[in-house]
Amino acid sequence: MDAIDYPGLEGFLGTRASFMLDVLVIAMVVVVAVLAWSVYQVKYRRSYQLHKWVQVGLGLVLLVAVIVFEVDVRLYGWEDRAAGVIGGHASRMVWNALAIHLVFAVAATILWPVVIIRALLNFPNPPAPGPHSRFHLRWARIAAIDMLVTAITGWTFYYLAFVR
Repeated sequence: MDAIDYPGLEGFLGTRASFMLDVLVIAMVVVVAVLAWSVYQVKYRRSYQLHKWVQVGLGLVLLVAVIVFEVDVRLYGWEDRAAGVIGGHASRMVWNALAIHLVFAVAATILWPVVIIRALLNFPNPPAPGPHSRFHLRWARIAAIDMLVTAITGWTFYYLAFVR
């Protein structure tokens, strides 16, 4: 079988996905693991300063990854790779998986900066529990759950579009 010459850089995970899609899939594994570790650090070890900088770092890494990914998708598309043929179209199931993923991804794109910026503005330096804690705990939990669901739905989309 002849290889298809898709536009853009080839991925490294042995699927039809592009390099940036592969990077994002692996990055989300790391983000979810680091997020869980950071929550553990603040909840059980009371390492507020560590938690603060890990979350700021994760936010910046995600921002850069999403921008680079969006540029890649806008330049080279994804649907040919999902269809397995140049000029092809992704299946309805793939589009549905993408739509579900985007609901959570867009919410995460809004929630994370709000939670991080409000924390930076409302917690003392160095960070410690205070009047903002109640708001932060509620919305940080929602943002963390949303990030987990964003990762799961992203992996599902990736599998349906580029592996299956």
